[in-house]
Amino acid sequence: MSFRFGLLAAVAAALLSGCASAPQAPVSKGFRVFAEPGLRVGVAMSRLPKVDTSFPGADWPLTRVAASVANAALTAHTRTLPADDLASLKGDIAEALKLKGQVPVMIDEPIAADQLPKASATARNAAARDYASLRSKYRLDKLLVVELTEVGITRPYSSYIPTGDPKGIVSGVSYMVNLKDNSYDWYQPVLRQKSAHGNWDEAPAFPGLSNAYFQAIEEARQAILKPLAN
Repeated sequence: MSFRFGLLAAVAAALLSGCASAPQAPVSKGFRVFAEPGLRVGVAMSRLPKVDTSFPGADWPLTRVAASVANAALTAHTRTLPADDLASLKGDIAEALKLKGQVPVMIDEPIAADQLPKASATARNAAARDYASLRSKYRLDKLLVVELTEVGITRPYSSYIPTGDPKGIVSGVSYMVNLKDNSYDWYQPVLRQKSAHGNWDEAPAFPGLSNAYFQAIEEARQAILKPLAN
């Protein structure tokens, strides 16, 4: 009986833990977000990830090694691709905010949200982290953050077997925090994947995949900037 009770308790704890770490749901940008002109809005980004390949589905050490070896030329090329158009996003966001009558405040330091204190969630759409330190440091009313987690080329695998062609990928999230109550005014996951037109396997320059990569970057940029123009 005690064993059964302990097992049930463990299962319940695991379920509760899973619920506690559930991903943040998207929050649409309301029409009143920029209703008040002249707000100081911090513009920040996380540190850009290294441009690289990924092989989801090749999850075990040996399968990762096999996928890496099979795609060595692609990885070598991918690591040469620039991400300048993503690095310049802060300036583009600042210009969009100016057109909305706001006062953008560029934050040079990369934001690492997971290193901020956990917030005591009370407001509707409350942020999981407490941004009060940035509010006081930069005298902000709101904070707009772009966090990118993957930039490069991805190819799906099932163990040792590729299950699809490589694609250019940009993934992450963009969000705006209202620093009066540490709640999200806007929270939008960003995921753009683009396939090469025609043959992708054209080593060593991979022109089709390179073009798909740049298309993914441009679509991700527009996904982040478009809500600010509405």
